[in-house]
Amino acid sequence: MNSGVREYHWVLTLQYDNGRQLATREGLLTVQPGMTRQQAYLGIHQAVCADLRIQDGRCVVTHFSLAPNQL
Repeated sequence: MNSGVREYHWVLTLQYDNGRQLATREGLLTVQPGMTRQQAYLGIHQAVCADLRIQDGRCVVTHFSLAPNQL
């Protein structure tokens, strides 16, 4: 039985440190039924910023991609 849970692949590129640094991260996100694209984006953005130790609002998103992982 399909519970509605889907796996998505994401890619996020950030520019930070007053434009001197650029970082790209990618990963998989398990999406629950009812979850929005905005919720996924905000969660990914927050996790990547925490991983890179970037303070809130101190970066610019230059690329974001979110697509079903299953081909």
